[in-house]
Amino acid sequence: MFDHPGEFVTFRPAPFLPGVELYNARLIEHAFSAHVHEGFSVGVIASGVERFHYRGSGHIADPATLVLLNPDEPHTGEAADEGGWHYHMVYLQPAAMSAIAGPQVYFPQAAVKDAALSQMLAIAFRRMWQADEPIAAQTALTDAIATIAERHGRHARPASDVAMQRFDRVVDYIEAHLDQALDLERLAAVAGLSMHHFARAFAAHFHLSPHRYVQARRVLRAKQGLAGAQRPLAVALDAGFTDQSHLTRWFRQAYGVTPAEYQQQIGTRPHSR
Repeated sequence: MFDHPGEFVTFRPAPFLPGVELYNARLIEHAFSAHVHEGFSVGVIASGVERFHYRGSGHIADPATLVLLNPDEPHTGEAADEGGWHYHMVYLQPAAMSAIAGPQVYFPQAAVKDAALSQMLAIAFRRMWQADEPIAAQTALTDAIATIAERHGRHARPASDVAMQRFDRVVDYIEAHLDQALDLERLAAVAGLSMHHFARAFAAHFHLSPHRYVQARRVLRAKQGLAGAQRPLAVALDAGFTDQSHLTRWFRQAYGVTPAEYQQQIGTRPHSR
């Protein structure tokens, strides 16, 4: 799958914790294209250094750094040096995060230096990854996430982030029409702007061009369908890709695995008829 033999990516549903997905990866040459997750991403670097772009800024994360990303926020990821990086991520659906840390959690910083909590999360992740007893693994991981949210999270988004009704309409329109051909003129009309003004304002807000943002949403739609045990071809068409190979190319760029590999890893691969 990867050009470098030392690279791997593995997804796994968190045992005993609905709405939580675990991710373990080592990457050297592979670079993630801009993509989104529907829930929170809370991660720790096991070794090496990662570079990623998020909310218009570049960030560097090493083993003493927590990576804290909010839902639906586009981001990239790549090695910061030739040695690559090995990291663990916990993906939490908003409802799962609310159950653990309270409602309306928001992380104002994407990369936070906190060696103690980084170690706490790394230990909790390994216990959950190897879990054979529910209560011990549940306690370790939920304690780590709750402590991280308490120390580095907020319970209200800044006013500048919620005052975006114009783009809310556009995002809703995109979501409702992902399986169709979307054009800049129509999206600009939904926003009530000229095409030129819309393209510039949209890119300034989301830090992605409208086209790249739409593709990121399509890949996320596909991931949701694959997690629901749908067949890759049906998922591809529902998300607006031309065919299964088109989906596979974009999916691997975003998440590091093919649709078939993702379903195999999380146990939702449909049975052959």
